[in-house]
Amino acid sequence: MTITEFLKAHVPFLAGLTEDQVAYLAQRVEQATFKKGQTIIFKGVSVEGLHVVAQGKASVHVRPPKAQATVKVAELGPGEVFGETSILDFCMAGATIRCEADDTLIFVVPQSAFLKLLQADPDLEKRTRELIEARKAAQAAQKKPA
Repeated sequence: MTITEFLKAHVPFLAGLTEDQVAYLAQRVEQATFKKGQTIIFKGVSVEGLHVVAQGKASVHVRPPKAQATVKVAELGPGEVFGETSILDFCMAGATIRCEADDTLIFVVPQSAFLKLLQADPDLEKRTRELIEARKAAQAAQKKPA
């Protein structure tokens, strides 16, 4: 399966993009492979682009207020994305992302390519903002005491 086919058929976040838009992203994708336990993104660093889990699993870790250790708040599998908040809001990574399975393959769409597509496609920008808000709401719900 090609990168274009994967992005089109297996990444719900990119649903609705035209063939040309998907091809544009696929041509710019950089691939990175990680081993279990390896950190993909450290909290507080600059994010280089939209990350798409192509194979394997990644987990999202945050440090709750007043906690001494990070807590896993989400697990992402093939077709799921991360890094969108840092790109859209021009901020540093708000969480640490770790690899959860050997030979995890991540497709990285460079920030400049993703931003260009966002500017050209208001529906994609809307979906990106909705994803960011849903993730913020889920994180806020986890912070509330039981």
